[in-house]
Amino acid sequence: MAEAAKSNKVLFKWIWIAVAIVLILVGQFGPLWSPELSRAGQTAIMVLLAAVVMWATEALPLPITSLVMVALCGFLGIAAYNDIWAATFTSSLWMFVGIFGFTTFLGVSTFPQRLIAMVVRMVKGNINLVILGFMVISAIISMVMSNIALTAIMMGFAASLLRAAGARPGESNMGRCLALAIPFAVMFGGCLLPSGTPINVVVLGLAESACGVTITFAEWFGYTIIPVALSLVACWIILIKVYKPEPLSQETVDKFLGEVSALPPMDFKEKFNIGVLLVALVCWIASSWIPVLNTTFVALIALGLLFLPGTSMITTKQYRSESPWDILLMMASINGIVAAMSAAGSVAWIVNMLLGVTSGMSFVMLFMVISVVLAIVHNFFPSGPGLAALVTAPVLGLVAAVGGNFTATILMLALWCALCFLVPLDSVLLVSYAGGYYKFNEMWKGGLPVTIATMVFFSVFLLVVPPMVGAM
Repeated sequence: MAEAAKSNKVLFKWIWIAVAIVLILVGQFGPLWSPELSRAGQTAIMVLLAAVVMWATEALPLPITSLVMVALCGFLGIAAYNDIWAATFTSSLWMFVGIFGFTTFLGVSTFPQRLIAMVVRMVKGNINLVILGFMVISAIISMVMSNIALTAIMMGFAASLLRAAGARPGESNMGRCLALAIPFAVMFGGCLLPSGTPINVVVLGLAESACGVTITFAEWFGYTIIPVALSLVACWIILIKVYKPEPLSQETVDKFLGEVSALPPMDFKEKFNIGVLLVALVCWIASSWIPVLNTTFVALIALGLLFLPGTSMITTKQYRSESPWDILLMMASINGIVAAMSAAGSVAWIVNMLLGVTSGMSFVMLFMVISVVLAIVHNFFPSGPGLAALVTAPVLGLVAAVGGNFTATILMLALWCALCFLVPLDSVLLVSYAGGYYKFNEMWKGGLPVTIATMVFFSVFLLVVPPMVGAM
């Protein structure tokens, strides 16, 4: 029986590998879909589809699929090898190298246990309220902090509780729920202020150039606070209903709180390293207003401080073995694939094709169509700032043609270039995905209803409030 199951699993993987190969061959040798699309552009689209198939089925390990696909982009002539390699390791990925040190430290520190114990004690062990607490804290801090860094830190805190509960990666619904709730909440929080994510800044800058409309911090917050709050609560309800996290037993609660109470006071080393993380957090927050405090620079300097002689709590071996380097490779390769698609013109072709069908629509219909398109496309085009740069100008042009509201459109563009809940390809989601608590094809079960609820709340609010208060 075991041998038959193993044989079926191998066959399953080979079938999907064959499907991926066929997709790439169709792109390279099949008829061109449009005179506006080059052969390289068509092949790039099929390489991405093949990669998605391989990621979803895990026919090959995720980072191996990523590396093979990014190499194929050069081999098939989609873009020059040097251009692809240059696009792979962005500053955010180097920031990850520093963040890996934070998560390694949090894995050996008692600080996460003490913090989570305080939350568990306040809500008396109710796992649903514990998850809500994680989400609210994540969303608030995300307004002024890097989404990627915050997700890594919050997942480090969550891992302490999951270990105490015996939640095994890939098996625990509690783990699945927390590993999705944290990045979802972080992304929602990033929508609350222009400083919440670089995507907001990109959209605002392009909008000011294209139509002369700008939105102040106070106006942005006023337009987003209610739909974000409603979406966050809806997200929490959906996740706990879909994934049904197993409760924390009183025995587990008592054991966890007892273990924390029995811990000795934190020594100098632990306090120093916590201080490093807190200073890094302050610097990340300050980087919204002080450009010299580059988030990657802060992360790498903090990494060095974590290894200072006589103060370090982690070893080089721990750092190497406990850091998810495979996810880093996957993220780097995704950047290369996206860069190749952009160079080949396939991204611009997709956007123009999708937006071209909207001519003649009313503003409300146009708004809804663009919302749906971006909510889907962003999941498979993980570069939020890149997507924003591609779609902002043409979308605002369409809105001008139908006499629509620019403010509502700008906020909608920033929203759906920042949020994606269907597959874990965005950098923020990959941080939690690295823990192994949920599989690639499990995310959409909760993510799809979250997407629909968010779209309803934001669409109703943005279509009504900005025009009502006289915003352009």
